[in-house]
Amino acid sequence: MGDLELQGALTFFYYHELEEPAAFYREVMGFECVMDREWVKLFRIKDGAHLGLVDAERGSHKPSPTKPVRLQIMASDADAWFRYLKEAGVELDRDEPHVGTELNIKAFTVKDPEGYTIEICEYTTPYGL
Repeated sequence: MGDLELQGALTFFYYHELEEPAAFYREVMGFECVMDREWVKLFRIKDGAHLGLVDAERGSHKPSPTKPVRLQIMASDADAWFRYLKEAGVELDRDEPHVGTELNIKAFTVKDPEGYTIEICEYTTPYGL
């Protein structure tokens, strides 16, 4: 079967305009921009996890008004992220992180400039089990 070793994952979000979301992921979220073209920008979240921002005119998909995708960022300290994003002026979905009962998590969500949901999630047990 050959070498099936994986190197990472790349998720794409599609936008009508790229500059504001690119600034959000670079300046607010602190993701490293590893590729920057006029119509596509790739950001390293951590190690092999990446997010791609694609211009709707050039991409293979089109933005949906309902934004049926959520990017979950697995953090070691959801409270620290909550404080950081609140101080940065990002609108948060709640007054404090949610503590899960069905899954062992501490989490909250924010939206990027075009409405994609980002969940910052601290698993308090492996994968919340």
